[in-house]
Amino acid sequence: MKKSIFAAALLLLAGAMALASRTSAPQKPQDSLAIKGLDPVALVAGKEVKGDEKLSINRGGFRYLFSSGDNKALFEKEPKKYEIQNGGMCAVVPGAEGNPELFVVYKERIYIFASDHCVEQFKANPSEYVSN
Repeated sequence: MKKSIFAAALLLLAGAMALASRTSAPQKPQDSLAIKGLDPVALVAGKEVKGDEKLSINRGGFRYLFSSGDNKALFEKEPKKYEIQNGGMCAVVPGAEGNPELFVVYKERIYIFASDHCVEQFKANPSEYVSN
């Protein structure tokens, strides 16, 4: 009896999933605004400059804003230099997703963190977490 109820529930679930996949378009996660909307090229150069919504690039799950077309072009030419490092993972806790609002620039690279505590740990000894 229990097996037949379980089998029926599985069939129902499979049918519901098939129906849902036919009736709705796949949902793409929206890219998160990176580094509080600051221009990453200016940030790497040591300046906090707000980016413009009209000058944006989506990359690696993040939306980057730029203060000028020149900075956007620099980013497009060398994205690995200006984008958030570690694929958006916390620089202190490997495998933990970073918060794009908790960031530090170290050796001209942008790192994000899972928590304020991680930011503090990183700032206390960044060379412990970065190998370049």
